[in-house]
Amino acid sequence: MTPVGTLVVAEYGDSPIAQYQGNPLIEALPPIRSEADAAASMALFPDEPGDETQLSKEVRLHCIDRLLQLVQPLPIHLELESALSSLIRSGYVGRNPLAQATWRHAYSLAVGQAAENGFRSTASTLSVVGLSGIGKSTALESILRLYPQAIRHRKYRGQELIQLQIPWLKIECPFDGSLTGLCHAFFRALDRAIGEERYARRYRSIRGIVQLVHQIEQIASTHFVGMLIIDELQHLRVAKTGGKDNMLNFFVNLINSIGIPVVFVGTNSMIELFADVMRNARRATGLGLSDFRQPKSDDPAWALLVDAAWQYQWVRHVEPLTAELRSVLYDLTQGVTDFLIKLLVLAQRHAIHTGEERLTVKLLRTIADTRMQLLKPALDALRSGNVKRMAKFEDLLPPDSQIAAMMEAMDGDAHVSSRLTMLQDMRRPRVENAEILVPALAEASGIASGSATETGSAVRSDARCLVEHEAPLAALRDAGWILVDALEFSTVYAVC
Repeated sequence: MTPVGTLVVAEYGDSPIAQYQGNPLIEALPPIRSEADAAASMALFPDEPGDETQLSKEVRLHCIDRLLQLVQPLPIHLELESALSSLIRSGYVGRNPLAQATWRHAYSLAVGQAAENGFRSTASTLSVVGLSGIGKSTALESILRLYPQAIRHRKYRGQELIQLQIPWLKIECPFDGSLTGLCHAFFRALDRAIGEERYARRYRSIRGIVQLVHQIEQIASTHFVGMLIIDELQHLRVAKTGGKDNMLNFFVNLINSIGIPVVFVGTNSMIELFADVMRNARRATGLGLSDFRQPKSDDPAWALLVDAAWQYQWVRHVEPLTAELRSVLYDLTQGVTDFLIKLLVLAQRHAIHTGEERLTVKLLRTIADTRMQLLKPALDALRSGNVKRMAKFEDLLPPDSQIAAMMEAMDGDAHVSSRLTMLQDMRRPRVENAEILVPALAEASGIASGSATETGSAVRSDARCLVEHEAPLAALRDAGWILVDALEFSTVYAVC
């Protein structure tokens, strides 16, 4: 994994895909990852508490913040990683620096004759939407860390190639939705990528939007920006008259005229921005829509996340994760990742401060009613299931400053199933002869699993017994774990 803002020297690898071969911009990127490799690279599992639970109260209160670093890959992360991997490479297909047409296009951009050079863009778009706090930005940042942000080319297969490549840039849409603010954010992001203050200061005094946009087109083309991620795009809703259309047209121009793929990221209200103009709607869904939906209480992916987060407890007594606790955790957070982490952090701080030293249903509800009361209007809207109330979810959330103050106050399908199994394996302890408990995914799927005794020791699960059976295939069949009818879970089959 490459630290953000790191400049690396290009190392080229052969690509098995015909249209990618002979393109140094693509061959300098990391190889296309398998799902297992991508998951392992994106995951961030901080050191678990272990013996730290025996440390003093004051020390453990600091340790709790480690939970905020947790990144548990989920199936949506793998789908997004695959989409971005394809997006960035396909955008470079039409911009090979070894092709004369690429430099003719760059020159035509500089002299303002881009429409006459016959350039054919291979760039596309992707839209990432979901509730605030559901994990969109965390997922994107985990994926972007798989790519260097700046690559220095010197020589490609014996041919001199002096070029600075910027595989990706991520910027936030200004709070007022202004195109001028977006342009200046672009220059600042570019400076961070190359590790020097070169562009932001140079163009700080320029106020004419036409000139700013022209400079962005030239720079993005010269540095071969591979992908532009625009976060918080819902801010366009408050743009001045004509501002929304100007910015959307700017994005379309980047895709068509410059050949740069664009990723739109925002809350569900972002979709409304593309509803008015069909051209924008088509561009916004070039590679489809990655929808970070609110999970259901029995969603195996949600169970996987809860399992991972529950491991990070610094209280003296860690309670088994019962069905009742799972139900309460979902009820109090409605499946929103950020709310789950905040609840567990605040609850642990309270339990340690008061000497209760365990997370109980009563304590979790108390924390939700007191320390997280700012979030109650939004949670009530999600809990209602009412479409109109849920549509106001974003408007019901308190400002970030208030949420930060809330956190500080305490100091005073079959394919999905296979993915989930692979992702769960990452969490299993690698201690020899250790008993491995069946994850909550089995419970969420209705499969019997092992539990913990009152003393917290592991109980041999049904799954463990089946695996160790002398005839495991027969045992699995007798237990009803093997699919008998290939169409058993088909919606068409169910209707029939």
